Amino acid sequence: MLIDLLLRHIITIFMIILFSIKIWNRKSFRNMETNNFWLTIISVLVLVVEDILESYAAENTALWYWRVLLSIIGYTFRSTAALGLLFVIVPNRKHSFLLWLPCLITLFTCGTAFFTDIAFSYDDAGKFHRGPLGYVVFIVPLIYLILIVWYTFSRIADKKGAEKFIIPLSGLFCLTAAICDAKVGGTRINEAYLISSIFFYMFLYSNDYRHDVLTGLLNRQAFYDDCKQFSKEIGAIASLDMNGLKELNDTKGHQAGDVALRNIGECLKSFEDHNTQAYRIGGDEFILLFFHDHEDMIDIMKQQIKDDVIRRGYTISVGHSMISQNSSLAETVKESDRRMYEDKEKFYRETGRVRR
Repeated sequence: MLIDLLLRHIITIFMIILFSIKIWNRKSFRNMETNNFWLTIISVLVLVVEDILESYAAENTALWYWRVLLSIIGYTFRSTAALGLLFVIVPNRKHSFLLWLPCLITLFTCGTAFFTDIAFSYDDAGKFHRGPLGYVVFIVPLIYLILIVWYTFSRIADKKGAEKFIIPLSGLFCLTAAICDAKVGGTRINEAYLISSIFFYMFLYSNDYRHDVLTGLLNRQAFYDDCKQFSKEIGAIASLDMNGLKELNDTKGHQAGDVALRNIGECLKSFEDHNTQAYRIGGDEFILLFFHDHEDMIDIMKQQIKDDVIRRGYTISVGHSMISQNSSLAETVKESDRRMYEDKEKFYRETGRVRR
């Protein structure tokens, strides 16, 4: 019997071991998100152990108390496994007691099985009976999974590329598994939670690989990748360069320079939408990709960015170039760089500052 139960969970156990090794060896990667992955991993491990022990207790009616207790544990940890996935995608500042409340409702509802059959019960023959509140144990994980799908769709609305659908599709996968589990039983929800966790992790890790650590903008490699992937959609390119970074570093230190670059990064990020994507390609150099060809809109945005950077206490030089049928992306970047340097020369000429 034990062998049969282990074989029933062999895929889940295998994923728990491998994913735990991966998470353990990446302690420095998004520490808070890593802890949230552990919440799901441990919850699924508890569900596996609970299922094995509950199956054993079902063979002996004298173990009624333990079977009820194990069922309560299993139903509660279904919710915490889903909550771990939700925590991964919800910003830490939005984590609150309210998100834990549905788990506590599940625990309280199932706890009534010790003295009433309003949630569930086992008769003298050991047969399971679901009460009127018995579906709370499925509704709560469904709520979490719906929140995952809703929250990720709201965050990816302006993103480009098919990868943005990984997290919502994983949430839908768990949602489907939860519905199937509620209808016909089984352990597919455990596998769905872990598979989704692994894809969540892969998405976040690869996403971090594409981002600049200092500013949070996409990096040079992401720029190259996106130029290849969206070459037919790009309508214009703008080159941006901070004025006076070396002077700032020399007079106030590199920490002050980092603060300046972060401020410029925040400014550019605030202008991103489904038509505009910002990148830091190195040092004080930034690039904007425009997925439209409305030059008047680009001119307005360039000035708005300059004004916003000035309000933050810094200045930048900007130049842009439109994509044409006779020019490649590389030539367009070169032209936008040339115009940016013209703008920089104009800035130093008009301000009288010495360019270093």
